[in-house]
Amino acid sequence: MPGIAGLIRKRETAGHEPQILTTMIGCMRHEPFYTQGTFSSPENGFFIGYTALEGSFSDCMPIWNETRDKVLFLTGECYTDRAPIDRLAGRGHVFDAETAAYIVHLYEEEGDGLFPLLNGWYNGILLDLRLSKATLFNDRCGIRRIYFHEDDDVFAFSSEAKSLLKAFPRLRKADLFSMGEFLTFDCVLNDRSYFSDIFLLPPGSAWSFQKGKWTKRKYFDTASLEHLPKMKREPYVQELGETFQRVLPRYFSGGRIGMSLTGGLDTRSVMACLHPAPGQLPCYTFGGTYKDILDVRIAPKVAKICGQSHSVLRLDDSKFLSEYPSLVERSAYITDGLESVDMTDVISFNKLAREVSPIRMTGKYGSQILKGIAGFQARPPESRIINKDFLPYLKTTEETGSQLQKGHQLSFVLGSVIPWWWNGIIASESSQVSVRSPFLDNDLINVLYQAPDLEPGFGINFELGLIAQSKPELMALPTTGTYGGNHPGIISKSVKTALLSLMLLDKIYVRERLPYNMTHVVARLDHILSPLHLDRMVTGFVEFRRYRIWFRDQLAGYLRDMLLDSRTLDRPYWDKKQLTQVVNDHIHGRGNYLREIRKALQIELIHRVLLEG
Repeated sequence: MPGIAGLIRKRETAGHEPQILTTMIGCMRHEPFYTQGTFSSPENGFFIGYTALEGSFSDCMPIWNETRDKVLFLTGECYTDRAPIDRLAGRGHVFDAETAAYIVHLYEEEGDGLFPLLNGWYNGILLDLRLSKATLFNDRCGIRRIYFHEDDDVFAFSSEAKSLLKAFPRLRKADLFSMGEFLTFDCVLNDRSYFSDIFLLPPGSAWSFQKGKWTKRKYFDTASLEHLPKMKREPYVQELGETFQRVLPRYFSGGRIGMSLTGGLDTRSVMACLHPAPGQLPCYTFGGTYKDILDVRIAPKVAKICGQSHSVLRLDDSKFLSEYPSLVERSAYITDGLESVDMTDVISFNKLAREVSPIRMTGKYGSQILKGIAGFQARPPESRIINKDFLPYLKTTEETGSQLQKGHQLSFVLGSVIPWWWNGIIASESSQVSVRSPFLDNDLINVLYQAPDLEPGFGINFELGLIAQSKPELMALPTTGTYGGNHPGIISKSVKTALLSLMLLDKIYVRERLPYNMTHVVARLDHILSPLHLDRMVTGFVEFRRYRIWFRDQLAGYLRDMLLDSRTLDRPYWDKKQLTQVVNDHIHGRGNYLREIRKALQIELIHRVLLEG
């Protein structure tokens, strides 16, 4: 995805930094609509490069102040009310208020006090050339990643790990602890990466380098919010609702925006509270060709009630599967191996979304911060496929994960789950569009930390209350989670029962694990009945991704080529015999080994595409 990269020279070296920087930036331009550039200040030891989405908030680099002694490079977006920006202009600063240009002037006014004021998903580096000072920073949740490597000569950083691997071949080594964490939790923990000696800038950091010395500080720590006084329930509900509605306009300025609309509560809450003018906000929903999922059926009705256009952005399943080998490699490359192999379509969908609008508004993270649906949990593969010498790495990881989850739940979600577990999909999406959501706004998060003890289901009831108050017509439509739908009793109950049944059937049919030892039983039964295509009658209403079946049927040849190859089987992670049996059993319908297959395939792609490619 678009980003920044750079080198900060710590002592005089051979002077190859410009060539190294060119190498780093060269592997970060993934699309023809990216802009790019470099900047060097050899006397200060600063060498910076960037790529950006054309026409985006940060497509104005390098960003100078008037006296050209301070310069900013930024990835992502910041969301600020108009008043502070107007105050800067009133003080004589000259800048384009629709871009990131105001930030360097805010730094002139606030100094290092700038960083707590920023609101959004971003990373950047600010160079104060007069003081020979560089400050590398990121957003509060570390959504926009900064990878770094440091040795005695240089501090190298990048939004994409691959640029460090390309520039410094000695770093092309898998970290076995990290691979153990991925196999257990589907992500790497504690601000590390898949790669030895490449680490992540911790969330909410502002690291300054000046005259040979580092000051590594955090400008934001969730612990500072955990001690905020708790509010009474009713004032809290009112404050939360008013804050959500107040911050929402911040996210609907600065360019042409499209609404990525689902049938769920989070995007419906946005639509209800925004009140866009008729036809102002084009809406769209992602879908496949197997069957119209409930999102595709419900979202157009939401858009119509709100007076907006709606389109369905479809991927043809057959075409997608025929191109899967190249698409999954590209996904692994662009996301540094973060995106799961069963989410390979994300880049393709967001390429379609860019045709509607270069800015994509979503309800992302609403369920995590309002409803506590973190998603993070141990999902290890069957231990029999793991090489016995590698098993200790998985056992260590489970203990680490348990310790991480013992603290404040919201802090865990913001500081760990979002930057580590949810980052793959953001990396995929952001390679094509600027992704927005109001649910991590600084002001909203501050209110959430003042929550009293709340009943289970509070987040759902809160959003239903917002919708009922702001756009009551939307309450007539049930969501994909069966909420709302205020038709007369018997009709409402029947609709919700039907929706719940369809959701359950899809879970049974496509999920990688089922309770009551039914995982492999269902897979075997489905394989026997598959020629009858009975699944088409009762499944496909909730999930358009069908990787359990795709890996069994259409992608079976690709799986054999990748996972039964000697290069794969000789990796230190696998028991050769057991991995071979698992792949063959899945392909022949003798069991459901989707979890084992997707994890093994993802690790193999990390090796082939990023470490060896």
